[in-house]
Amino acid sequence: MKKQQFVTTLAVLGLCACMVLAVHQRWRFPLVNAVVNTVLLPVNAVVRQFSDAVSSFRDSQRLNATLQEENRQLKKELDNLRSAEYRLMLLETENKELQAMAGYKQQRDELTLLPARVIGVSLGDLHEFFFLDKGGADGVHPDMVVTASEGVIGVVDQVYRHYSRFMLISANQSRMGVKVLRRESRAVGVLTGLGPNRSLLQAEYFGRDDDVRPGDMLVTSGIGGKYPAGLCIGTVSAVDADVTGLQKLAQVEPAADLSHPDRVFVILQEDVKRRIEKEIAEEAGEAKP
Repeated sequence: MKKQQFVTTLAVLGLCACMVLAVHQRWRFPLVNAVVNTVLLPVNAVVRQFSDAVSSFRDSQRLNATLQEENRQLKKELDNLRSAEYRLMLLETENKELQAMAGYKQQRDELTLLPARVIGVSLGDLHEFFFLDKGGADGVHPDMVVTASEGVIGVVDQVYRHYSRFMLISANQSRMGVKVLRRESRAVGVLTGLGPNRSLLQAEYFGRDDDVRPGDMLVTSGIGGKYPAGLCIGTVSAVDADVTGLQKLAQVEPAADLSHPDRVFVILQEDVKRRIEKEIAEEAGEAKP
């Protein structure tokens, strides 16, 4: 029995030695080489396939991790670009507003203007009242006109030490004397608000024979001295007779944006003499051929 085990072991060792020699020096053992190839090549193919699969999986994992990191980086850069673009647009908008306000202040040098910002809206009253960051300590008083560079926005109605409230000209309670700017007309009426509809105003009490046309620009009349004259209100969009047929009603598109007031002026004072001199000069210029 021991002799048989010895012979078997010896045969196995001999076969292994032959296989090793065949692997390293195939030309010496053609028969053994053929046997080795038959046995080992399928195993080698399976091992190589498994090794390639593992390598491919690792490469895929590394590539996926790299792509995810690059994606995170690109998203971060995109967010930064969007943030920078938003800040740039905001700065451009503010710059345009400030330039318009500076131009208005230079153009209306007969007015003492106090720059202010809208800081809030009254929660009641159909949002017809807004709050300013300027108050009595800054020289603000009730009935002072609030205007943007495009046109009149409202009138101050309540004043506190460091802030104040103003009413939009579109409010139901708003009343303001206006006139047609066109020299051939100069028709005078009263501007009234239509409540929540801030995109449209109404001018009434024009006489039946008054010359009021679509496209006419309306400005404050200054009659009574309560508000400065010549402040831009808006443009007439339509003219109709009232129910009696004795007066004309004009629909007016406001010059200023009444929906989102932001940077405004409070008119503290008007130099009437200076305004009259400017009006005379302008009329003299228009009269020249």
